[in-house]
Amino acid sequence: MPAVTDHANEAASLSAGFKKLQIDRGAGKTDRFQTILEKLVTGAGSAGGRFQAIGVSDVSAAAADTAAFNALQAQRRHHYGGAPGRASGDGDSPDSRGSSHTIDAT
Repeated sequence: MPAVTDHANEAASLSAGFKKLQIDRGAGKTDRFQTILEKLVTGAGSAGGRFQAIGVSDVSAAAADTAAFNALQAQRRHHYGGAPGRASGDGDSPDSRGSSHTIDAT
């Protein structure tokens, strides 16, 4: 089974097919800066879906980018490794049908 390794940085996530959306809601708004990293993933039959991580900040777009990237790493570890606290490099856990995932594809 393949290892679940963290992406080295946001550029690596984008190279893996994730798309980035940045939103600036304007001065004086709570969660002014929002970053969304997302990718459509496939699955058996109609089991595919959207893999998405969101980061927000009142301080800067860069802080929202960092929050989204960290959320994406935790979600990937959970989805492919079976637990959000699992370390980068752990093996992939079987999915609900007993088969392994294809990292960043299913």
